[in-house]
Amino acid sequence: MNDGRLRPPFPFALLRFWTRQTLPAWCLIAGMIFVFQIAVCGTMHDNERVRALLSLLEMLPSFIKGMFGGDILQPGNTSALIAIGYQHPLVLVLFMVYAVGVPTGLLTGEVQRGTMELLLSRPATKTQVYVCAALPTVVGMFALTLVMFAGTVAGTRLFDFGMPIPLMSFFRTAATGGLMASAVGGVALLAAASFRRRSTAVGLTVAFLVLNHFVFVFAGWWPLLDSLRNVSLFAFVDGVRIFREHAWPLDDMGVLLALLLVAGVAGGIIWQKRDLPL
Repeated sequence: MNDGRLRPPFPFALLRFWTRQTLPAWCLIAGMIFVFQIAVCGTMHDNERVRALLSLLEMLPSFIKGMFGGDILQPGNTSALIAIGYQHPLVLVLFMVYAVGVPTGLLTGEVQRGTMELLLSRPATKTQVYVCAALPTVVGMFALTLVMFAGTVAGTRLFDFGMPIPLMSFFRTAATGGLMASAVGGVALLAAASFRRRSTAVGLTVAFLVLNHFVFVFAGWWPLLDSLRNVSLFAFVDGVRIFREHAWPLDDMGVLLALLLVAGVAGGIIWQKRDLPL
């Protein structure tokens, strides 16, 4: 197809096209996350709502309260209450939609539509096409976490909490979450490069995320899962530790970065070695 001794120039036109294709979905998800963080700040600003929320959580099973922060959720712990917005199920679902939908749509989806062979008939290598799909996925996921932090900044500016809010700790949490989100994107890229049908890639990626979240949430409640909690992907975004130590969790960030690189490179190798039609 292409002479290996003369590598074609990078297909920036394809990268721009796929970026424009994914941008509306990214903007919609980013807008929802941004507004949700402001709404969380508004809720936590109201003492009556805070007491009502905490009373509700006390009546629910302990593992449900653990999903939102556990025992650190106290009326005077404003930062922990605001941080609920970073691990709320709605926010996690929005991240999952982008992480799973984009790479599987750009790789497996194009194969199923029969347009991938057309793309590869032009002066572009399979590796370059894979990179064009990887960049909107990984960069988009990391950017969503920065939008989440921007929503917190906006919310703390709009509402007076009567005390300083440690925004740098929120930024560290968002940046670490960005690495986790990018790692999820890497896993989705690996699945998209490995399977013939988009439904298979989507199903396995979603199952991987649900299993990781299940272990993380239920480990403290179910002793059989306790030993597995520390290997869950969600365990490497430890907001409690970040707010307590006021430092970057470099070890956790290193693990997430390694997972992103391993999954992304493995997906690229598999994609490169597969023959069309996939």
